[in-house]
Amino acid sequence: MAALKLGKLPDREMTKITFTLSAELKALLDQYAYLYEKEYGRKEAINDLVPHMLETFIKNDRGFRRSRKPAERNNTKISDV
Repeated sequence: MAALKLGKLPDREMTKITFTLSAELKALLDQYAYLYEKEYGRKEAINDLVPHMLETFIKNDRGFRRSRKPAERNNTKISDV
């Protein structure tokens, strides 16, 4: 089984946002959702996976983390940015 970077989704409270993406990216997300289901035995909709994928990406972006250092000293959370 493929080792996906995204772990199993936690229970969550969400806010809705809408955006447009390319057909190629949509196809890749469909493939990812398929692999996610095979890995974890649970089908998740793309719109449930994408927020966690984006959060993982942002939290692992070194440049973003460096730019947030002053905000972190003031106890600003990622959700406050």
